[in-house]
Amino acid sequence: MRALGFLARIGVTVLVLVLLSETMAYDGWSDSSQPPTTSSFAFAMLDDWNMMTVVLGLLLSMAMIGASYLVRDERLANLTWDLGQEVETPEIGLPPAAARPAQSAGLLEANGGEEE
Repeated sequence: MRALGFLARIGVTVLVLVLLSETMAYDGWSDSSQPPTTSSFAFAMLDDWNMMTVVLGLLLSMAMIGASYLVRDERLANLTWDLGQEVETPEIGLPPAAARPAQSAGLLEANGGEEE
């Protein structure tokens, strides 16, 4: 697994270096007094900068997929609601302190009054 991660880092580094060298070698960085027109900008994006546009699109799509993965909600109540089923969801967490058994109070005193 570490070798795969190392190879991925090497691959990303090589990709960045190639993209930087191609960007710096581009001869279109001339100082012109005329701003580009819409058609010249579109031509540059789709012809001269096509690889950069594809890489940027891939990076943005990976970011959107990762964001949707991070915000998904997999709690049982929401999953059953989406499916239209009536399922009892289990109670999660500890009961209130007043309803705890008496033996837990003895454990608190043995631990110096601190809960774990």
